[in-house]
Amino acid sequence: MSRREKTPFRMEPFRVDDELHRSIRVENREDAASTVPLEEALLLDSAEQRRKLILSVLMDDPVQYYDLLEQARLNDDSEVVHYAATAMAQISKQADAALQRHAARFTADPKDPAVLAEYAAALEASLALGLAQGRAAQLQRQQLERLLKMQMADQPKEEQYGLGCRLAKVQLELAEYAAAEQTLAELTARWPVRETPWLLRLRSAAARKDGAELARWLAEMERAQVYLSAAGRREVDFWKGGGQP
Repeated sequence: MSRREKTPFRMEPFRVDDELHRSIRVENREDAASTVPLEEALLLDSAEQRRKLILSVLMDDPVQYYDLLEQARLNDDSEVVHYAATAMAQISKQADAALQRHAARFTADPKDPAVLAEYAAALEASLALGLAQGRAAQLQRQQLERLLKMQMADQPKEEQYGLGCRLAKVQLELAEYAAAEQTLAELTARWPVRETPWLLRLRSAAARKDGAELARWLAEMERAQVYLSAAGRREVDFWKGGGQP
């Protein structure tokens, strides 16, 4: 399992107060990761090894291993579950506090480009971790959409590719398909051989169960000779196969 991209918030050091767990020697994170995949380590028969793993994650940067913590929370080892659940609660609390700080800075200085960028990045990180659910997540996405539009308004069009892709992604997550298509049409017109806008178009068509449009975008991608990464090629092959793995 690879680490997540560095997030705009980092947990304070996790304190292990229980004397029993202080006595567990925590091995070097990188050495452990290079020997046994983290997901597999959670399945080891040795309770001590599982606890070493979870404690090493907690003492490193739990946010970077949030997926692993979610798996650990379902482990049959009660100690592993306890520490994973505690860490996830702490991550959520600190992420909320970070978002509140960014929101306050934005309210005080909404035209500062750095404030805009940092607030948007923090919202994206929170949404990527799935810390907010339901209506709260919806409100975060709507705010993120506004922030990205504000950032794009201050940038020359030739520099808007990254922001445009991020905007289209959140528009799709909000099921704002017409707005997303407008964003993606501009991106594919300006950068016809770059893959991300086209892949987002495929996902949009699939989300709306529009097979004809999906086929249309696949054909357009071939005509445009879109450059595909290995991951992009796998996704295109997936859709060419009718969306079947």
